[in-house]
Amino acid sequence: MRLPQNKPAPHAVILNDEAVERASAQTSHGTARSTTGTADSFLRASHVLRTRRAHQVTAAALYILQHRAYNHYCLGETRDAEDLPEFEDWCCQRGEDIPQFHYWATVLELELLVLVYVRSLRQGSLMMYLDALTELVPWFHALDHTHYARWIPVHLKDMAELTTKHPDVARKFREGYFTVQKTQRVFSSIPIDQAHEQNNACIKGDGGAVGLTDNPSALRRWMVAGPEVARVIEEFQDGNQHWRRQTADTRHHDQTPSVQASFVKDVRSLVGVIEEMGNPFKEESQDVVKLDTKEIAGPAAVETVMNAKRIGQEQFEAFTRECLLDRTKAVDDPIPRNKLKVFSTSTPRSQSKGQQQLASVKNDRELFAHLYIGCQTRDGNLEELFRHENQTCPPALSDGGSLCTGTKNDLLTCLEEVSDAKTETPVTTCIVLDGAAIVQMLKPAASKTFEEYAQQIFIPYMSTKLQTVSRLDLVWDTYLADSLKGSTRAKRDKACGDVWWLPQPYQETGRTSYEWTATRPSCSGSSQQLSWNGLTRRTSNSSLLMERQCSASHYCQI
Repeated sequence: MRLPQNKPAPHAVILNDEAVERASAQTSHGTARSTTGTADSFLRASHVLRTRRAHQVTAAALYILQHRAYNHYCLGETRDAEDLPEFEDWCCQRGEDIPQFHYWATVLELELLVLVYVRSLRQGSLMMYLDALTELVPWFHALDHTHYARWIPVHLKDMAELTTKHPDVARKFREGYFTVQKTQRVFSSIPIDQAHEQNNACIKGDGGAVGLTDNPSALRRWMVAGPEVARVIEEFQDGNQHWRRQTADTRHHDQTPSVQASFVKDVRSLVGVIEEMGNPFKEESQDVVKLDTKEIAGPAAVETVMNAKRIGQEQFEAFTRECLLDRTKAVDDPIPRNKLKVFSTSTPRSQSKGQQQLASVKNDRELFAHLYIGCQTRDGNLEELFRHENQTCPPALSDGGSLCTGTKNDLLTCLEEVSDAKTETPVTTCIVLDGAAIVQMLKPAASKTFEEYAQQIFIPYMSTKLQTVSRLDLVWDTYLADSLKGSTRAKRDKACGDVWWLPQPYQETGRTSYEWTATRPSCSGSSQQLSWNGLTRRTSNSSLLMERQCSASHYCQI
């Protein structure tokens, strides 16, 4: 007697689409903005609905700003309208030439990809769903989302082979049955995993299995009866609302005047805030700058911005070829991390006090051991040895490799003993001013550019000082790479390797009210990049100061 062979039913493995959306929304975290609180929850996708709305508002605002920058470009051109490039061609050219434009165009592209992915689920469009995933995978590779970078290509390969292996399932998927439509409203399909979570919430009810784990019989009754109770309640609610189905509203729940007005208001507010800080699509510099603090990323960040998509695409193609087509590597082989960062930099770990002391003791032990062995074969003069430094960092001047610093207030006690107190300002013919301190003291107020700041605030202040003296020296600090101040600057909130100077366009037309906090040069000695040279040149050439002798330092020269 031969038993019939049961063929397995055709099936397909579906991704957790809600988790994919959350991971896609997290691709901008660590590359674009550094915020806290609710805004940081948007970047981390802690709340999916809030994150989705934040990306919708941001994408709309960036698209408007991009078109305004294009219109500004067209108005400034003297060529005929027929010779002007189209909007798409202009965006491609600007993205290749300007890193700042490329950065924000990439942010807009990522947000639109996430929204297209959500749209494919809401409409149940399989082709749009696969296209969106194909566009997102390179970014998962580039930005080190390892698990999604590994398994989404496998899912795409399964979906590509579904037509030949399981044509019935493929036909149902093309009809939109890879999502769940629970209502009659349009644009309201949800992923299958999200529908399962909603059903689980109905089954659990209030409290779920809390308090039932200690009673096996009660837990079994809850597990058996829970789904049936949830089904009965849902059928009762559907029957109670049956009379409403004849006039059911099939519009999407966001198709209301209040929601649309709120969305437009948020977009206009965001556009206004970004334009106050400067439209990033109008920048002409070769640097990547934060909108709010005007902090400038280093050359490595610019390279990251320009090559991130290419790096991810190459890794995606290599993974597909090696692991899925040629099968020369296993799918679960480690995927190398790129660690691409723009403004978020990894902070080096510093040793604790105990670890530093232990390392110092070990070095001393090795030194004394070599000294002991050497003294066994020849005479050694310990006094002569310890006259010289025997450590990389002298303990008398440093602590854990850092230069010991004192308190400046301690000098006042010493100076008071050798100086005489004066109650009146001495009569002088020359005055020396610290230019950086004066700039920090004189706020920009309504000035929008360095030209306005120099003519309206800075130069008038210099002229008031020249009324009592015949000579004024305006001195700007010079940041040298090997200066003793380098260690002090490195202890401040930004590392010494970060780039802080402003590019040339900011010196002429940048918004001053947001730039003074970022006008600090790097510790690498590139003092020629200081943005003070614009004020120096305007101060020296001012007609208000021509009658008196006024000198200003330019870089390292006075």
